[in-house]
Amino acid sequence: MYCSIPDDKIFQTTPPWTKTSNFKLKSWTETVQGYLNEAKNLTTCLIRNRELAKRPYTLFLTIYVDVTMQPKAINDWWKKAARNLQRKGVVAIWVREPTRTNRVHYHLLLRSIHTKEQLATIIEESLPSRKSGRWHKNIKAVRMKDGRLLRYITKAKTAGETKSGIYLSDLYRRKRLLFKSGLGIRKHGTIGKFWTKSKEAIWEDVKAREKRIAEGLEQPNVKRLAQHAYDFVGGYVPLRQIERNFGYYSDSPGIQNWIEQVFGHENRASPNIAT
Repeated sequence: MYCSIPDDKIFQTTPPWTKTSNFKLKSWTETVQGYLNEAKNLTTCLIRNRELAKRPYTLFLTIYVDVTMQPKAINDWWKKAARNLQRKGVVAIWVREPTRTNRVHYHLLLRSIHTKEQLATIIEESLPSRKSGRWHKNIKAVRMKDGRLLRYITKAKTAGETKSGIYLSDLYRRKRLLFKSGLGIRKHGTIGKFWTKSKEAIWEDVKAREKRIAEGLEQPNVKRLAQHAYDFVGGYVPLRQIERNFGYYSDSPGIQNWIEQVFGHENRASPNIAT
C-alpha cells in the first residue's frame, strides 16, 4: 500500500503559468493561472457560505500524513478517514495538498461544533491506525476574522507580511504546489452538509452580488460619496470596503438621501435671472 521510495512525484516541479484559451482557466492542475482562479472562486464561496450560515467557522484542523503513498492509496486512506469523521458528526470542507517531500496533508475547516479536546478524540478514533502509516494532527480555533486563514487553506493569491515581517505580493506562492494531472486525486471535498446550499448556487449568488455592486458604483455620485465617507472617517475603514457597501445599497433611501445632502446643490439648475 505504501511506497518508501516513490516512483515519481505527485506534484509538478515547474507547472506552466498559463495557456492560450478562449475561456477563463479553471483547472487546479493544468496551469498556475487556472489554480489561482479556482482558489479565488473557492475562497469567495467559503466567505459567502459563512455569511449565509450567520456564524463563523469553528475549528481549523490539519492532518499531516507522514508516509509516501501512491495515488490510489492516498484516495483509499482518505475515503475511510472522511467516512468515519462524518459518522462522528464532523461537518467540514477539506482541501488536499501535496508536499515537497512527496506526501500529502489535509486542511479541514469545520462548521460543526466541538471542543478541541472532543475533536482530537474524534480524529484519533476515525483515522486509520498509525501502525499502517504514521500521521499527526494540529487543531486551532478559528478567529472571527478568518479571511487570511481561508486564503491560506486554498493558497489563493493574497498580499501580506510573513512571520518575519517581510511584505510579499503573493504570500503563499512558495507553498502553492499543483498536483500532477491525471492522478485521480481530488483537490477538495466536503464531510457532511458543509455548504448552506450548493456551491454552484452560492457562486451564482456571488456573481449576482458583484454585478449589483458594479452597477451601483456606476450610478451618479455613488463613488464620490464613498470617497467622501472614507475621508470623513479618516481612512479608518478601507475605501474598497466602503465602495462595495455603497455600490450594493446604491438605490437605498439612506444612500440616495446622503447623496442629495452632500452633492444635491450641484444638480440643481441655477435660477434664471430676468433681464
